[in-house]
Amino acid sequence: MSIEINCDAGEISREIDDAILPFVGSYNVCCGAHAGDETLIEGTIQKAIELGVNVGAHPSWPDRENFGRRSMDLPLDDLRASLSEQILFVKAIVESNGNRLQHVKPHGALYHDVLSNSKIAKLLLEVIFEIDSDLTVYGLAGSTLAESCKANGLQFAHEAFGDRRYESATELRSRTKRDALIETEADFCNHVGQLVAGTVTDIHGETHILPVQTICLHSDTPNATNFARLAHEILNERNNPTDAG
Repeated sequence: MSIEINCDAGEISREIDDAILPFVGSYNVCCGAHAGDETLIEGTIQKAIELGVNVGAHPSWPDRENFGRRSMDLPLDDLRASLSEQILFVKAIVESNGNRLQHVKPHGALYHDVLSNSKIAKLLLEVIFEIDSDLTVYGLAGSTLAESCKANGLQFAHEAFGDRRYESATELRSRTKRDALIETEADFCNHVGQLVAGTVTDIHGETHILPVQTICLHSDTPNATNFARLAHEILNERNNPTDAG
């Protein structure tokens, strides 16, 4: 099975987004709740469509102050309204440019909250299904969210992280830890090489099997553009091996 690279985008600058675009298959575009603005978001979507990159919505807790990386104590009805508004905002831009939204991937704290809080997971999946039941949900590879999507009539893509270290098979190293990010080319290539082979080694030295379908990179990670190029090269070699003899 072919593996793709996806990247979170529409958050910081068009310069970064445009530099990474040629190396990825999907873009998870910020919906304006944790970062970005309409000009950046629309411009990134237009460029992605121009290059044939799939566009997904990247909704979050409505918290620009903390870049959506902290959970909020928000009434579920308010969260439902916010997530619906965010996804529909990006969907409308994609459709106005003659294309269709391909997937939804929650951002930051929300990404992890849907793994630990069944009420929030159920709410998000209900919102997605009501908007478009053909949308694919991107979530942590090997997590219980895959079964939740299946039970709710939604497709799921098992996602691994190319620029993050793992605490365990289904838990990323907290960003509060100084070694949470992978920062050197050697470490990155080794880590991504493992992911494309369907394994990951956590910070404790344990190696786990993962059902990897897509590998995420973050546009705000140091060396993001170079990492995207390296991952693209590794994936090309894996997906299109040279015929022997």
